[in-house]
This record gives sequence, structure tokens and C-alpha cells, in this order.
Amino acid sequence: MEKEKLNLDDIKVAIFDFDDTLAIHKSKNYLEQKDQNLLNCYLKAYLNPNSFYETIEPCIISNSLYRLINFFKSNNAKIYCVSGMRFSFHLKAKENFVHKYYDNDIEFISSANQELKIDAIKVIQSINNCKLNEILFVDDMEENIKRFKIFGIHALLPNEVDSIIDEKNQI
Repeated sequence: MEKEKLNLDDIKVAIFDFDDTLAIHKSKNYLEQKDQNLLNCYLKAYLNPNSFYETIEPCIISNSLYRLINFFKSNNAKIYCVSGMRFSFHLKAKENFVHKYYDNDIEFISSANQELKIDAIKVIQSINNCKLNEILFVDDMEENIKRFKIFGIHALLPNEVDSIIDEKNQI
């Protein structure tokens, strides 16, 4: 099967992962730190949703994804963030970060694990009455990208976005 070329103008739904995609963690071993003090981390995220990803578990945004999201907004594409999460204690903190730094209209959805992101995509597809090849998912996990492509979903790693932006030459 020949690989279908990505045309950003054909994308009706753009979906982005959270960790190390929309929110780039300043500490590269944040998962280890979180696992060592899991309960305290979730407690802090739950109690400090407006500042958690700025002060407690600091993250920065991706300028490339910011530009891509603005392109999709101008093309009236529906935009989601789908994050694989063990618990939802930090859902509001993640949602606040996305709304504060990217766009308030991005809908935030969680999945219990990475494999369930495919099911999330299928539900989002039905909600938006579109085809799988009209969806783009940007995720930092290569195994997710491979899985999405098997289903006919356009998928990119965050570091591939700049080349797509450069190809489009207007974003």
C-alpha cells in the first residue's frame, strides 16, 4: 500500500498528545521523579491545577506545535489533546496548561493507556463525522505513530512538524 501524502488542508481533526508533545518537560527524568513520589505528585497536581506545570513539574510549549495549532484553528479544524493517564488527578492541570498556552477551545480527553488512544481516535472520528485519513495525531511515542499509521491515520512525531510546516511554507 502506497503511503498517502499529508496535506494539512485536508485535515479536519488534529489531535495532540500532552507529555513531551504539547508540554515539553524541563526535567527529562520527570517520570522517575513522579514514580518515586507518586502520591505527592498527584496531590500537588490536583491541588494546584493552575500552576502545576509551571512551578512543580515545569514544562515549556513547542513553538512548532503552537504554529501548527494556529494553522488548524484558521482552517476550522477541530483540535483535541488526548493524554494517556494512569489517574485523572492531574487532568485539570494538563487541561489548564493546554488552554493557557495553546488555545482555550482545545478539547482535552484522557485514555487509560497508550493502546486506548486508537479507540479515542475512533470516537473522535464519529463525533466529527470524518474519515480516519482526515485526522492528524502528533505524539512523541514512536510505537503510537506506527500504530496510528496502520489504521490510516496521519501521524507525526513532534520533531517532524517543522518539516511539514516548511513544506506548507505559510504557517
